[in-house]
Amino acid sequence: MEEIITYLLKSSGLMATFFLAYYFLLRKETFFASNRWFLLSGLFASILLPLFFITKIVYVESPKVNLSELKNAVNEVIVNNPNSIHEVTSTPIQTIDWTQIIIYGYGIITLFLFLHLIINAISLLKLIRNQQIEKQNNLSYININQDIAPFSFFNYIVFNSKLYSQQELESILLHEKIHSQEKHSIDVLIAQLFTIIFWFNPIIWLYKKAIVQNLEYIADSKAIQNIDDKKCYQMALLKVVTHQNCLPITNHFYQSLIKKRIVMLNKNQSNKRNIWKYALILPVIIAFVFLFQIKVLAQEKNVASVEAIAVSYVLDKNSTDAEIQEDIKMLKEQQGITYKVSNLKRNSKGEIIAIKIEFEDKKGNIGTTIQDNNKPITPIHFTANIDANGKGEIGFYEFKPSKTENNFLAAVINKEESDSEINRKLQIFNEEGITFKKVKTKRNSDNEIISIQISGSGNGSVYNFNQTSDEPIDEIYLIKEYGKSSKLTISEKKDLKTAFAKNKTVTVEEVEIDEEVLLNDHFPTPPPTPPTPTTLIKETSYKAIETNQEKNRLYIINGKEYFQNELKGYTLKCDGAITYYEEDEAIKKFGEKAKDGVMVFNGVTTLEKINVSKEMQERKTIIFSNDNGDDIVFIPAEKSLKLPHYPSIRLNDDGLVLMVNGVQKSNPSETLNQMNLQNVKSVRVYDENGKETPGSQTKKIVITTK
Repeated sequence: MEEIITYLLKSSGLMATFFLAYYFLLRKETFFASNRWFLLSGLFASILLPLFFITKIVYVESPKVNLSELKNAVNEVIVNNPNSIHEVTSTPIQTIDWTQIIIYGYGIITLFLFLHLIINAISLLKLIRNQQIEKQNNLSYININQDIAPFSFFNYIVFNSKLYSQQELESILLHEKIHSQEKHSIDVLIAQLFTIIFWFNPIIWLYKKAIVQNLEYIADSKAIQNIDDKKCYQMALLKVVTHQNCLPITNHFYQSLIKKRIVMLNKNQSNKRNIWKYALILPVIIAFVFLFQIKVLAQEKNVASVEAIAVSYVLDKNSTDAEIQEDIKMLKEQQGITYKVSNLKRNSKGEIIAIKIEFEDKKGNIGTTIQDNNKPITPIHFTANIDANGKGEIGFYEFKPSKTENNFLAAVINKEESDSEINRKLQIFNEEGITFKKVKTKRNSDNEIISIQISGSGNGSVYNFNQTSDEPIDEIYLIKEYGKSSKLTISEKKDLKTAFAKNKTVTVEEVEIDEEVLLNDHFPTPPPTPPTPTTLIKETSYKAIETNQEKNRLYIINGKEYFQNELKGYTLKCDGAITYYEEDEAIKKFGEKAKDGVMVFNGVTTLEKINVSKEMQERKTIIFSNDNGDDIVFIPAEKSLKLPHYPSIRLNDDGLVLMVNGVQKSNPSETLNQMNLQNVKSVRVYDENGKETPGSQTKKIVITTK
């Protein structure tokens, strides 16, 4: 209700503004046609402007409410003010809603005035009905015998010829003809409707009078241009004064003060330079918008959550029922994942020999893994690294670390490490009997790790590493020697001066990544093709070595140019962003030498030779992408294919079916060896039941090329 009253008051204020501008600035000017549109524009601006608002959003910090403090505050009020609690009775308190009474009163009067307008329209129809009509040039002339002032209503012109001389009648009809041709009846009806809606505003009645009076000025000024005897026209104005019987919704010959009309007829034309007066209304309108039509909305800042939690864990043969239940509860509370364990069986040693695990998250992602071989199960790895946007990894995965030449395992975790990369690095310690069951991270708004918890066990030791701070973490090192029963060393870089100093196996400067990680550096995944010609890749490091690529991309490193083939066997590390140029964009900027694209490394970039074993150098690996962006690894020498979330596929296994573009191939390994895998569009794998089930054994591979 209050909104209706506010709207009517705003509209009334704008009408008053336009009327005062007309009255003090334009009323005495002879710009009659311009004044007509100014007055009409004022009416419509008055009803439309209050409907439109400019929204201004003010960002505020999210209110932090401590529930315990709130509870204590409420209890304190109750204790200190026992009389503040009263019994609620059923007797309502009667109040008078004056706003509602005002609105109802306004509506009743408005309805009455509208009905009065309808009655006037009916009276007009009765007056001209069954009258003899003479049509000339789309105008209908009606000569009646009643004593009524001449008037026009749209195309109808009504008059009594017996009351005037021929010369006077010609002047009157010419005047009314201009009213009809100029459609002045529309203006009159609009003014009448506004007086009905805004009847409570005294300005609207003056506004209506100004509109009708200005219409008379228009008709007088145009009529006098076609009459030789101005004196006769003015006498006709005076004579018609005695006939004031008229209807309010019509343009009648006598409408305003005769003196004002005669003065305007004899007034000199206004100087065109005075047209600037119309612009004076604009600052008032702008001020109205800024004062009354700006809505301020308070909105909480959309700050990236520092509680972005990723969870990973491993279930092995020795997992207890209590640990499993704790994992189920944790996944439900922290990630909203429904995790169901069934068909669990143990042997006499208490080791799990059979288990079925199913999961389903809030996005509808599902997965199942089953082990039932009457022998202790192999470790089951599960990760749930889903951010607020629903992106990330979820599901079961298999990890099979390979033995390396070195006699130690080492991994480094830094503040910018992704959760999936952390999990991958931790699983390399499985071979040494160390199982990391849970990993939890918290990040700041820059996606940097500020808290990390790692828990696991192995070789008779329990590992619970916890580092929490408001600042990003330092580098965390994990080092373990092969074949040793000593505990795994987990420490920050600042505390790790020399690792295994007694046998000088490795020093801090030499601790990089174990050879399993180095293998991934040697055969990395190419960067995704950006959607636009020039894109900043948000990685802070990039492994530039690529093999088995048909293209030879240009790299610009520290201002020097290298081609892709020249960088084989090297690793690039960049502390800044990387600018990638598509082929067409690259040619425009760098010439034909950049026909395969350009990558410009911004910031300090180091180029290091990878020192790998001869066996690794001779090993041939091909990496290509699936249509969903997942990377697929094909190792011809081992006749194996690896897809994310699936066990490695042995291409020479009996019963394995390979379909390429709908055609079955007899030798999967040889077929892949001869294919240009960079042209592969999609790879789908199915189990023995014909379903795509992550973690299951693959029985059928379906490849579609571009």
